[in-house]
Parts: sequence; structure tokens; C-alpha cells
Amino acid sequence: MMPNKFIEKIKNLSKQEICKQFVRFCLVGIINTVVDFSVYLFFSRVIGLYFLLANILAILAAMTVSFILNKYWTFANLEKKIKTQYLKFALVNLVYFFLNNSIVLCLVDYLNLYDLWAKVIAIIIGLFWNFFANRYWTFKNTTDYK
Repeated sequence: MMPNKFIEKIKNLSKQEICKQFVRFCLVGIINTVVDFSVYLFFSRVIGLYFLLANILAILAAMTVSFILNKYWTFANLEKKIKTQYLKFALVNLVYFFLNNSIVLCLVDYLNLYDLWAKVIAIIIGLFWNFFANRYWTFKNTTDYK
């Protein structure tokens, strides 16, 4: 009896729109990572740009692709406030940057956690921060579509 109830709860949860959005958000994150590395390799290896400049271009490209995919696919947001939403999206990512680094610093320096584990924890926390901040702030008006 117990496993059947658990399976039923999982099935019900998977039908909820927020779960579908979260899965899409994670898939966009994977695409975002591929874009980031591809653009970085192109500018740093093929074009020969200084690595920090190549990294800035890669981050901007990946963030733009992520914005477009999240706006139109993850959250199905058709509002015309693209500039405002892009600035909000960039701000959410800036907060993520500081949050991620703060978590890694605290876990490594104060709790003596292995740095790679600290980074994994920071990414997981940041994932939830990014998802909910974008769902309820950046793209807040169309988060409950069906």
C-alpha cells in the first residue's frame, strides 16, 4: 500500500505545471551550458580572443539564449516587455553569481567542505533561486498557463 500512495503522489506532482516548468528550466540550463562552452571555445580558440573577453561574450550569449528559451518555452511568456524582462533576468543571474560564490566560500572556508561538493551545493541552491525568481518576478504574469 505505501509504495502505491507514493507513486500516486509522484504522478500527481508531475502533472502540475510548476513541475513541468522546472524540468524545462533544467533542460534550458543544459542548453545554456553547451552554448556557454561553445561560444567560449570559438572566441578563445578559433578567433584567439583573450580568455576573459571570450568568457564575457560566452556568458552574454548563453544568458541571452537562456532568456529566450525560458521566456517563450519554459514560462510561455508572450508579454512585450522584453527589455524590462531581460534586465530582470540579468539581475537574477547577478544575484545568483554572488549567492553561488558566497555559498562556496562559506562551505569551503568555514565548514572545510571539499570545494567541488561546495560548488554542487551552491549550484543546486542557485538553481532553485533562479527558477523561482524568474517564475515569480521576471515572468510573473504568465506562470500558470496550461
